[in-house]
Parts: sequence; structure tokens; C-alpha cells
Amino acid sequence: MVFYPLTITLHIIFAGIWIAGFITDIILKSFISNTKEINLLKDKVGLYLSSSNLFGMIGASGILLTGIFMVSLNPGYGFFDMSSNHWLATKQILMVFILLLIFAFLIPKAKKLRLALSEDQNENQPYLAKLISLNRTVHIIVLINFLLAITHRFIS
Repeated sequence: MVFYPLTITLHIIFAGIWIAGFITDIILKSFISNTKEINLLKDKVGLYLSSSNLFGMIGASGILLTGIFMVSLNPGYGFFDMSSNHWLATKQILMVFILLLIFAFLIPKAKKLRLALSEDQNENQPYLAKLISLNRTVHIIVLINFLLAITHRFIS
């Protein structure tokens, strides 16, 4: 149980990184929508892709690993156990859904957008719009997970 407080601290830090990615996402989307010049737009979309990738990888993998470690260390928790700690089972189901969205939809759309940018195609708007929509969906689910985490003591 010595590592449990450290694991909780890391879990909170990774959640903060994922939330910071959401804030960065909003700021970069506003920069992209206000840009009219093609070369600047490509640079900003590239920055958007890089930052989303970085914050997403660090946040998602960190949350996933520390979450699994915390459930393994705490005998009161379990995986997908709705009989007790329904808030945790809900968070785990939402995390699986987030990972499914990321691997099945978000990453392929980001690769197509990056390819369209590298080939100087001007047809990158549909990819960008879909990617922004998918990112928004993932961030909303992350916020719901965050709210479940901070309010479970008041609800249970």
C-alpha cells in the first residue's frame, strides 16, 4: 500500500494533463477558425494534431495504467463491478468507450488529415471537421469521467 498514494497522485496529474489537452484544443480550434492563409492554416492544423496527440497519449495511457494499478492495489475496488462502486464501473466503461473511439476513429482520421496536409491537398476540411468532432466527443466523455471521480463521495 506504500505506492497507492503515489499512484493516486500520478492519476490526478494525468487527468490534469488530459483536461489541459481539452483547454489547448479549444484555443487551437479558435486559432484555426480565424486563419485564412493556407500556409498558416496548415501549420496550425499540424500544431493541433501534434498537441492533441501528445496530450492524448500522455493522459490516456497514464490514466489507464494508474487506474488499473489502483484497482489492483485496492481490495475494495474491482473491474466492471456494478454491485459496489457503481461510479467506478461507469468510469471504466466510459474509458473503454474512449479507447474504442480513439483507436477505431480518431487515429485513422488524424492520419488521413496528416496525409492530406503533407500532400498539399486542399481537401483537408472534411477530415479536420470530423477530427474536431471526435476530439470534442472524447473530451466530453473525459469530463464526465472527471466529474464522476470528484463527485463519487457525494453521490454514493
